[in-house]
Amino acid sequence: MTTDIVIVSYKDEDPIKKCLASVRDMCTDFKLIIEDNNGEGLNRGFTRAVNDGILKGSSEYVWLLNSDCIVLEGAQQGLINMFSQGSQVGIVGSMQLDYKNMDFISCGGVFSSPFPAGRHRSGLISMGHWQIPEKQTWQNFASVMLRRSMIEKIGLLDTSMYLIYSDSSYCYTARERGYECWYAPKSRVLHRLNASKTVTEWHQKDMIAFMKKWGITSPGDGTFQVSERFHRLDLFP
Repeated sequence: MTTDIVIVSYKDEDPIKKCLASVRDMCTDFKLIIEDNNGEGLNRGFTRAVNDGILKGSSEYVWLLNSDCIVLEGAQQGLINMFSQGSQVGIVGSMQLDYKNMDFISCGGVFSSPFPAGRHRSGLISMGHWQIPEKQTWQNFASVMLRRSMIEKIGLLDTSMYLIYSDSSYCYTARERGYECWYAPKSRVLHRLNASKTVTEWHQKDMIAFMKKWGITSPGDGTFQVSERFHRLDLFP
């Protein structure tokens, strides 16, 4: 079963070489789509680049993979297998392991809400943490597979969010439309956690865009008031 693998490249000459080598070594029956955000005037941001990549493929499944990830054996099939749970499964995310310590789980799924700052579940492989597949409210899009028929029904990622929040927002949109978001621990990748950890002005802009979309307001004292719509989706599935 062919998989479209979409990778956004930005200031990652060394990491992306290792990423692509791992894809070629560990994956089968795939179409590789690299979206180049390097060079003056080329940086469209993560969200637009991902959308452009999705549109260039036609496979049943679309795997969005960060260029600073290393694919481990079984990662591709581990994602695909979760879709056998039913046509309502639209989004499936991998377990992410620390690049320098493969026993450490840097993202074993997430704790419920992505707002104001989503929290990843961490732990240790050797302690048996986060080994059970389960439905989630959202997924980190460093390594996530989407069902193309879902994309055709609900649309692409929201480009009002340039760099972050577009992943969690997309998961909430999908769930609002009746699709499920899953965590697949048998799909494992190493993740460096580089660019997304750097705070920039885009983080604030993307946060404001997310708030506007989901009806979240703030009186200016550091607290937030959420809409009934968001609260309903924010409940753990």
